[in-house]
Amino acid sequence: MCTGILYRNGAFSYFGRNLDLQYQLANNVTVCPRNFVLNYHHLPPMKEHSAIVGMAITGYGYPLFFDGVNEYGVAAASLNFPGYGQYSTTLEEGKKNITSFEIIPYLLCTCKNLDEVKAELSQINLVADDFNEQIKSVPLHWIVADHDGSIVFEQTPTGLHVYDNPLNTLANAPDFPAQTVNFANYMNLSAEYPVNRIAPKLNVPVYSSGMGTDGLPGGLDSMSRFVRAAFMNNNSHAEETDEATLTQFFHILQTVQQIDGANKEKDGFYEITNYTSGFNLDTMDFYWTTYNNQQIQALHTKALDLDQSDLIVFPSQARQGVSWIH
Repeated sequence: MCTGILYRNGAFSYFGRNLDLQYQLANNVTVCPRNFVLNYHHLPPMKEHSAIVGMAITGYGYPLFFDGVNEYGVAAASLNFPGYGQYSTTLEEGKKNITSFEIIPYLLCTCKNLDEVKAELSQINLVADDFNEQIKSVPLHWIVADHDGSIVFEQTPTGLHVYDNPLNTLANAPDFPAQTVNFANYMNLSAEYPVNRIAPKLNVPVYSSGMGTDGLPGGLDSMSRFVRAAFMNNNSHAEETDEATLTQFFHILQTVQQIDGANKEKDGFYEITNYTSGFNLDTMDFYWTTYNNQQIQALHTKALDLDQSDLIVFPSQARQGVSWIH
């Protein structure tokens, strides 16, 4: 399971996600430069395109992106969508037939803003091809953002649906409309200092701050994480600087991280937050933490040679970084 957000703080916008799984993936910080040839199952190869940076599996010579941002500030992340996502089993004439593992690089290599993403999605048929014998197609849905806002798209038995996302938040199942309806159940929550509404004529003691959040879901299930992340994201307050925005972005996603031992799956393994990724949509700088290293690591992507034709791959630091003062 996973959680993704777009955090907007004045002039600054950060996008990213927690990737939650019960096992570690061979994911690496991956730059797909402008001249890396992207091969598609049902489309011609893309030889020139926008540069991308994100987390990906790269051991097969092709960047299997979980999330990423391009040099124009368009970002995307895929989240597990079990029981709801369903891809097409046939190619559709007149549509661009694209697989689930190709959709992030396709959109980020093609689009310069969210309007262009919507236009592309109107022409796309998501097909159910596996990547290879080892990597099978799994049900996913996606959150996509630029500096000004975000959308969600998901393909179900009734077709490919695109939703505006004013909450700038996404978790897993159920579908996005159901998540937003459930969010309305918590509209009485507040970040404000508590007010006595239960018996206004009486002197009811305020024994604690934060009483307006009483009832905020604390579970690790996707419905609870959606509400909690959306509440934190939309009530967040930070100084309008890049550093403060970055710090607050990671704090928001920390409220929905999975802790080893707290969520046992039916296979007997415990789900954990493998990593948290963060993209500055203005600079293309990429930040991340991993479960075993909570120190923020960073890549100044635009300092690299983005015109080359080979993937640029950086293994993420697995051991905890500690800053000693003495």
